[in-house]
Amino acid sequence: MQFHADNPQVYEWLKRSAMQLKDNGHKKWGMKSLIEVLRWQHAMQTTDPVFKINNNHAPYYARYLMDMNPELEGFFNTRQVKQ
Repeated sequence: MQFHADNPQVYEWLKRSAMQLKDNGHKKWGMKSLIEVLRWQHAMQTTDPVFKINNNHAPYYARYLMDMNPELEGFFNTRQVKQ
């Protein structure tokens, strides 16, 4: 995914946030929710008009985070990807 290659900080932020939620006792969370918080925080911390993250990236980030971090397995609900 080109967006991921161009914006590695997004993965790191999502990972850190998901780990914090899990450490606080949450068993499940929605990736779209995390993406909305990321947008809000970015808007509050910068005036960068270029940064945008499409909601279509949510299922891919959810799967990638769970694949790369076994402790997050099952943390995000996923559906079968349409071909």
